[in-house]
Amino acid sequence: MNIESPTTRRRPHGLASRRVWFTAVTVPVCLWALVALAALIGQRWRADLGWIGLHAAALGVATNAIVTWSDYFVDALMRGAASSKARQIGVLAGLNVGILALIGGIEAALNPLVTAGAALVVVAIVVHCASLWRRSRGALTTRLGSTVVGYYIACAGWFVAAGVFGFLMTTAGGGHLNRYLLAHIASAVLGWLGLAVIGTLVTLWPTILRTRMVPGAQTDARRALPLLNIALAVVVIGGVIGRGRLSALGLLGYLACLGFTLAAMVRAARVKPPRSFAARSVIAGMAWLVGTLVVATVIAAMGPDTATIMNRLTALAWPLLAGFAAQLIAGSMAYLLPVVIGGGPAMVRRRNRVMDLASNTRLVAANGAGLGLLLPLPAAGRVAMIAVAAACVAAFLVLVVATAVVRRPLQMADVPPARTHGFEAMLGVGVLVIALAIATAISPATMVGKGTASGAGSSGAVGNGQSQHVSVEAHDMKFTPNTIDVPAGTHLFIDVKNTDTGGMVHDLVLASGATSGRLSPGASGTLDAGVISASTDAWCSIAGHKQMGMTMKINASGAAPAGGAAAVGFPSATHATPDPNAQMTADPWDAALQPAGPETEHRITLDVTEKEVEVAPGVRQLRWVYNGQAPGPVLRGHVGDKFAVTLINHGTMGHSIDFHAGALAPDGPMRTIQPGEQLTYDFTATKSGVWMYHCATAPMSLHIANGMFGAVIIDPPGLTQVDKEYLIIQSDHWYGAQGEGNDAARIGDGNPDAVVFNGYANQYDAHPLPATVGNRIRFWVLDIGPNEPISFHMVGGQFDTVWAEGAFRLECGYQPAAGVDPACGTLGPGGSQTLSLGPAEGGYVEMVAPEAGHYKFINHVMSDAEKGAHGTLEVSAG
Repeated sequence: MNIESPTTRRRPHGLASRRVWFTAVTVPVCLWALVALAALIGQRWRADLGWIGLHAAALGVATNAIVTWSDYFVDALMRGAASSKARQIGVLAGLNVGILALIGGIEAALNPLVTAGAALVVVAIVVHCASLWRRSRGALTTRLGSTVVGYYIACAGWFVAAGVFGFLMTTAGGGHLNRYLLAHIASAVLGWLGLAVIGTLVTLWPTILRTRMVPGAQTDARRALPLLNIALAVVVIGGVIGRGRLSALGLLGYLACLGFTLAAMVRAARVKPPRSFAARSVIAGMAWLVGTLVVATVIAAMGPDTATIMNRLTALAWPLLAGFAAQLIAGSMAYLLPVVIGGGPAMVRRRNRVMDLASNTRLVAANGAGLGLLLPLPAAGRVAMIAVAAACVAAFLVLVVATAVVRRPLQMADVPPARTHGFEAMLGVGVLVIALAIATAISPATMVGKGTASGAGSSGAVGNGQSQHVSVEAHDMKFTPNTIDVPAGTHLFIDVKNTDTGGMVHDLVLASGATSGRLSPGASGTLDAGVISASTDAWCSIAGHKQMGMTMKINASGAAPAGGAAAVGFPSATHATPDPNAQMTADPWDAALQPAGPETEHRITLDVTEKEVEVAPGVRQLRWVYNGQAPGPVLRGHVGDKFAVTLINHGTMGHSIDFHAGALAPDGPMRTIQPGEQLTYDFTATKSGVWMYHCATAPMSLHIANGMFGAVIIDPPGLTQVDKEYLIIQSDHWYGAQGEGNDAARIGDGNPDAVVFNGYANQYDAHPLPATVGNRIRFWVLDIGPNEPISFHMVGGQFDTVWAEGAFRLECGYQPAAGVDPACGTLGPGGSQTLSLGPAEGGYVEMVAPEAGHYKFINHVMSDAEKGAHGTLEVSAG
């Protein structure tokens, strides 16, 4: 029997070999890089591939790299036993299976698969970082090792937070989605990726430079860690509560803390200047991080609301992942792979030489292409920049493979004559210039704005030698502008950007079949409409979007209309449309009601004026108003109360008033008075109800639509007090031109531009109505019209009391009867889901919210809810 001497070293084989192990774990990183690259290129044909590309880069590339190399550094720094390969394999397998399930679930619209995949990814990271912590406790720990492990543990916590915010995004809507999105991105990029990179660079950067760590670097890094976490928490909290300036303050703090790392890097670089691809790639990555953080800070500080901030921040996603994360990973791998594969100093030098091939050419070309993609280049120019970036990624992956298979050590005869760094940089610039030149040669019209080639817009049409680019935004079920005028014979290119604030995918399709392709929010595409020889129509082809108003008209001046007149229902180019990038700057109309007072006589003056007001974000209209507001002042009293109303007309035309709460001959008090005149309208409230008042001057529909209405609440006898009372008044809008009144010609077409609560579209989504769990809440509802009915519904709530037009339909869950407790101390089994009212009808409903949350109150005529008859009741736990 042969017994091996204890002094004999057995060479490791299989996965126990560092060469085999690190070659194997590099494979998923490279494969995910190819997926991200393919998705980036594929956005030209399918815009929503951008989401896959981002997550392939963030989860597939970056997260695999962090897991692999954090394990390596802990082994190196802690002077303890190497980690179990079985555990590492399990973590990496769980991570990558989870990523595949997450992306596959999104693609297949299988929410359980998405949830399972996300959970598996989070569990893999938690298991990995728990292992790092356990090994650090049981090893001969150094101060440097403790600092680096502290960064890894912290970044894992932020990874879990990113997963939680990602889950909340799937259940949120409206502005809350954007708030959780900001928190998700900050936790993932600045927390998970950022802290992992900063912690690793403490030891990796001087190692790449082959110099010692500068004095104080480790101490500064340890002190910076809690400050970085505090700054990041401020960013996240600012996002969740919708305070952009608070997030900006957090980003500024993060930048300041990052200065500790950058200062140490600069001091080390002064000792040993960076000359390798690895070092310069790390520098480029950190430059992108600092640049994007500065821009993000400005955006967060200047953005008027969370939706606008997120619309602008989406442009920074690829700069962060490709410019910062990818270049940090590339630089780290370029140094670490030759070292961990091993084979002796000569083999390491050989592999370093492979990774440094044309390093400055690749760096200049890649970063130049990245900067180019941030510029407003024509479509062909963007394709050229993407091609250059793709070529640089492909070149790096080829060099990674070449590094892994190198067998012959470097000999002095193998060292080529030195080239200047400037020469290689010039080659990189040349690559960019050549790419743009090729793009110009292939598609001159899209690069320089000239050309006569026929496009899909008009096959075979003869052009006039002119071309025109028009920018169009798709948002909130509209195109802006919705009419394009071009001379007949013009080659038209439409640059379409989806600026939808509600997360909707849109496209633009011409009658000819030309299409922009489907565009996710924030994505852009150029539609080559071809030579426009005749007027044509365009629309969004997503199911239902065209019917909701996403239509456009392209008018060719000097040519006959194509196919006759425009389709019925096309909005005029002069009609105002909401701006998706605007915020609600008007104060919300106070829907809260106070109980009726003890007085029995009420004297009110209503002053009629005409003023321009905001009625939706970005839409200002001329309104004819009572006492400067629409709806007008709310009057409240009891049966038998007397009202003396003085109406003064300070407008520019005749106006009047009609109180439905009073029964009297209309001849005198409801007459029209001219500017400068006044009248007194006296009535006694003999019946209970929520009554409409309005201008009765013809055309009555136009005066009502222009804001001349309000409510009188006459309490039913025995009405009990409740915890909260709100008034919801529904009205219809047919927008005229910006700054003008409603379009009188369209009021009778049955298709209002907006149906709103209390005069402003969706205002109570931006400013929710508050309540507390257990509160009894009463909603008074009045349908002003002039045309649309209401079916008032509370999403997630049930009404136990319904009172309409003077009588109970349901009282405390019972059929109305004398024995019912009006305070609803005992509830019956009955319930109601809506209060249905026609124009000029009113009533109230009562409910108790069972738990904290956001309850949406809507007009359940869903097309009207989608036009603005929508709000939020925000119920807190108390």
